[in-house]
Amino acid sequence: MERAEWLKQMREKVEELYDHFSQLYWVTWGLSESITHREFLQKFLGQLAPSSTLLSAACGAGRWDGMLLDAGHRVLGIDQSEGMLRRAREHFPEIQYKKMGLQELDYREAFDGATCVDALEHVSPEDWPGILRKFQEALRPGGVLYFTVDLAEGEDVEVSYQRALAMGLPVVFGEVADRVDEAYEQFKALGIIPLQVADASVYHYHPSLEQVRLWLGQAGLAVEQEGTGNEYEHFLVRKSRLG
Repeated sequence: MERAEWLKQMREKVEELYDHFSQLYWVTWGLSESITHREFLQKFLGQLAPSSTLLSAACGAGRWDGMLLDAGHRVLGIDQSEGMLRRAREHFPEIQYKKMGLQELDYREAFDGATCVDALEHVSPEDWPGILRKFQEALRPGGVLYFTVDLAEGEDVEVSYQRALAMGLPVVFGEVADRVDEAYEQFKALGIIPLQVADASVYHYHPSLEQVRLWLGQAGLAVEQEGTGNEYEHFLVRKSRLG
């Protein structure tokens, strides 16, 4: 299979599976506490003027949107999963939510700040540079972006990579996708996926942090703060005040 077609299928499966899982989100997921996520969100909020306009990108069911609202800001949420957006609207009817993937982001200097939390792990290496550029374009001069990068054990990534190659999948190193087809077929047959394999049922890509920093520089975004916690690397970056 051509890689472009394979990546298209991976993205479609991510959307379908998140649509399916969305009905359980506020019951099974979304309730665990992450101290580092909360700390970085507070740092992000501390960089904003009162009543800022914010983008909650790949917002899912709106897990962190309440913090943005409680701080007195206007929020637009986007996600490619309509199921997750329905859950978000139930919890935060005052927020405007729109079905839009990160790859389709097309705003120009519309936001004072943006967040993209626990989502970029589902983005392919081909799409990372363009998405970061789209964030840069969506932010007003001096705007701030907070995002996370999922960290993975190197040995786990290597094992998945070698297994995927043996399966004939057109993977590159850093992608974890060797169980996606298996889980997807189980989902299609039974309508369920056991919780213990839910995370492995969707495509992941784990870039090196050096690569992420390189992409940020190429996109015109400067790292202001960075830290590690809760199995994620947390980035607070800024667009130049000169635009």
